[in-house]
Amino acid sequence: MPAARALDELIEHTPELPWLEQAACGDLELDQLDLFFVEAGRTIASSTVALCRRCPSRRACLDHAYQHEIVSGYFGGVSPGRRRVLSHADAVTEIEREGR
Repeated sequence: MPAARALDELIEHTPELPWLEQAACGDLELDQLDLFFVEAGRTIASSTVALCRRCPSRRACLDHAYQHEIVSGYFGGVSPGRRRVLSHADAVTEIEREGR
């Protein structure tokens, strides 16, 4: 049940985040957040990726994952595997390029 552990990790690192109020996922119920936490080897749904790509809080979300060293879940539309190989700065550059 990796998704449940990942959600616990997210909750632990998400006390009050102003950017979450504007986030595209900000109005999702807690049980819907598992969309962002898929088991290793599985692919996240394209609708979830699209939600991240149009999110006004995408950069803040990505920053949050790096600052708190969150290793699971999609943050800022970047997969956990991608975050492991990219520096924070490189991940930011990548999402900024996608936004153009």
